[in-house]
Amino acid sequence: MKAKKIVSMILALTLLLGIAGCGQKAKDSGKDKEMTQGKTETEATAEVTEIKFPTFLAGENVGAVFFLPQVERFNKKYEGKYKIVVEEVPQANYADKMKQLAQQRKLPVLVHAPSSGGIDTQWFHQVILKNDMAHDLSSFAKNHPEVAKNWVSDSVEFCTINGKLICKPMAVLKPIGLYYNQSMYQGKIKDASVEEFIGQLGDHKLAFQTAENGWTSALLLAALIANEEGGLDLLNKNAADKLWDYNHPAFVAAVAKLQTLLQKNAASNSIGAAYADAANAFMSKNASIICNGTWMAGEFAEESKDKWSNGFDGKDVKASIYPGNVAIANPRNYGEFWISNNATEKELEAAEAFLAFRDSQEEVEALLLQEGGNAPKLKYSEAFIEEQKKNTLLYEFAMSMDENTKYVVGLGDVFPASVADIEFGKLLPKLADNTLTAEEFCAELTKKAEEARQ
Repeated sequence: MKAKKIVSMILALTLLLGIAGCGQKAKDSGKDKEMTQGKTETEATAEVTEIKFPTFLAGENVGAVFFLPQVERFNKKYEGKYKIVVEEVPQANYADKMKQLAQQRKLPVLVHAPSSGGIDTQWFHQVILKNDMAHDLSSFAKNHPEVAKNWVSDSVEFCTINGKLICKPMAVLKPIGLYYNQSMYQGKIKDASVEEFIGQLGDHKLAFQTAENGWTSALLLAALIANEEGGLDLLNKNAADKLWDYNHPAFVAAVAKLQTLLQKNAASNSIGAAYADAANAFMSKNASIICNGTWMAGEFAEESKDKWSNGFDGKDVKASIYPGNVAIANPRNYGEFWISNNATEKELEAAEAFLAFRDSQEEVEALLLQEGGNAPKLKYSEAFIEEQKKNTLLYEFAMSMDENTKYVVGLGDVFPASVADIEFGKLLPKLADNTLTAEEFCAELTKKAEEARQ
């Protein structure tokens, strides 16, 4: 009896332990499940590779109109995998910021190419390339043949240094011309000589600017130089290594013409005007003409009429290239962006995905429809061709170029960055108020270039 009782107690105890064990297993299983789920959610978040991209294509910059929505489209396409976070940097401060970050070896993954945002070509060679800080995009080109085949050949050649593709070449060329308000100005432009153009201006005003990089003023000066004897070659042949001496007769003669225009035909707000001020002068009928690229065409669409004033109507705007059948374009440059060697493997994947996305057929065609220009290597879709015809301004601009059009690089391509982005604009008011003659202006500009060279 006693033995039976002991056995019964052992059985009861075993049963209790088993029940308790099952309960603990269930509890542990629940905890394990929670831990597994938590880990999965964390890992899912970690799988999104985020790139912070300091850029001047944000805020009030005209390029932001297309670029920011493009970044949003990229983020949506790669949601859960890649994400680009734009950090706005004023264009005037961009180069200094990149130089500081390079010195600290903390460059962002994506960086704007030399000659944009004030990035000096000389600095790019001496600091970035010399210290192997730029990622070689050769493998990217091989892995994305559908993208690489549409790059402009001259740009590919220019971006290839010592066998390395150090910048993403251009797929799109954007020859720059000007816009005029036909309700105010009906004179000839493209087919007129510079002398004829200046003579027929009368009291009509041009939307000049002297602040920032003097953009609209620099565009007209480049066209004026191209119309002088030897001027076209002077600029085009010095785009690669920069022009350091501006005392050339063609440069001086063109500056003299610019001085006349600044004194007689400048919009009232030109001195001290930034780009926004120049654009406002044109879109408030305080200027009949503004020099700018095709990307400004969207400002004259009905949906942008909140920027118009004083009876301005975008339907009155016409597009043209410059007097003497001149357009501003430079296919031999460093393209748009480069990837720094600071990028991790995941960041490199994300950055290359963005570059491929930007140069995809859909995005290139979208860019052309909004900002104009042409993609010489791309076979356009039928839908794009039909849509392009609907944008009268961009069509007019494209049609204004012919087999006799002369293409000249902009001053930003030949000036060192500090002269292009700071010194040129600072000296323009002295030209306007006669503090400097054309010769003195060119001599002073040359002095500033030499200082930048040292």
